[in-house]
Amino acid sequence: MNSEQHDAEIAAEKDAKSDVNKIVWVCAGLFGNILGILAAYIYQPTPPLSRLIDKSDVYKMFYTDTYKATTRKEQSIYALIGLLIVIGLNIFLIVFVVFSFIFFAFTSYN
Repeated sequence: MNSEQHDAEIAAEKDAKSDVNKIVWVCAGLFGNILGILAAYIYQPTPPLSRLIDKSDVYKMFYTDTYKATTRKEQSIYALIGLLIVIGLNIFLIVFVVFSFIFFAFTSYN
């Protein structure tokens, strides 16, 4: 790995992590469930062209590839977090309803 490739990958990872809108992807996982995760995995934003001005073709190639891979990973992680929140809330609700039913079913009001 040469220096130009390494620099492009480091810059792309840093930029991609800061560009991903975390709240949007958590909400996609919350409200879209599996479809939100699928959308996060499929959607690959391209890096802003202003970051690639006066860069070599090799730099542009490595930067773009790394940027897309990193945004896909970050988006998928945050969508999965949203889905796990929904699953956790559903489990809590089911447990709450079951224990409420058990408590009130076996409690006498004499």
